[in-house]
Amino acid sequence: MYKSYFNVLLEKIRSLPLQTATMDQVAHICFGYRHLLILSYTSPDTINMFGQEARPDLVSLALMQGTDILARNLDREMKPAARARSIVNLLNAITFQFNPEHMQVARNAIQEFLQPATQPLPDDTPDICKILCYNYYFDSDQDSLQRAEAVLDRWVADQTGSGAWKDLKLDDALERLVTMMMYSGMVDQKPYKKTIKKAFRHYARYPQITAEVRFLTIAAQMGFFASYANLMQQILQNVLEGKLSASAWEDTGNTQAIPIDPDDPLLQAIQFHILALYLLNTVGES
Repeated sequence: MYKSYFNVLLEKIRSLPLQTATMDQVAHICFGYRHLLILSYTSPDTINMFGQEARPDLVSLALMQGTDILARNLDREMKPAARARSIVNLLNAITFQFNPEHMQVARNAIQEFLQPATQPLPDDTPDICKILCYNYYFDSDQDSLQRAEAVLDRWVADQTGSGAWKDLKLDDALERLVTMMMYSGMVDQKPYKKTIKKAFRHYARYPQITAEVRFLTIAAQMGFFASYANLMQQILQNVLEGKLSASAWEDTGNTQAIPIDPDDPLLQAIQFHILALYLLNTVGES
């Protein structure tokens, strides 16, 4: 069933005019193509399952077109929070499909973003902390590393014994978890390993977690996909039914699942992204 629906989504996504799409939509499409590209390299049956459009060369081309739009988007004027999100989206999109031109755009954007300004940047936001991690990863910038670690250490101090971040919205807590995992992948796995696992286990018990698409991504990155197979399937089913948390859709602070128009292009992009990730982690299991 999932494979058949992915074929439908792939056809819809390929027919979408990316030039007029929102940047969130383009980012989710790029992430979906990235997962499909990895699957095409690791599973010999990918083309048989999804047709010629799943060939690595065609997927690479589609991914390149999407990342080109994300890169050119950085030429626009935008508020610091939106620029930080745009930089992170571009960097996340090109982590598997390297493109020197797009990488240079991202690195230039990082340097410009981190330049001293009249208003100091709020380091403790997850996106800015991610940018600091990327800047250390690319240029071994010790100042960026120290600033990122100072933020993460404050988050550790704020965590309760159960693994929760008190008085923090679920979406914000998951963003902290994603940021800590990025640090672990780029810098050092040891410092925050226990904190990450404790937080993951705590938030996995939340009833509202089945509406949080980000948690499926987190589980995949942590290697917990199989261990939480039932929860992963519940999250995926909500995505396919258009039942996402409001925070996944827009910044309202609501963590209850809300129904979305099934024909909404952004929903289709999210479905493409999440279903590609799900298939990447489950194809060949049985």
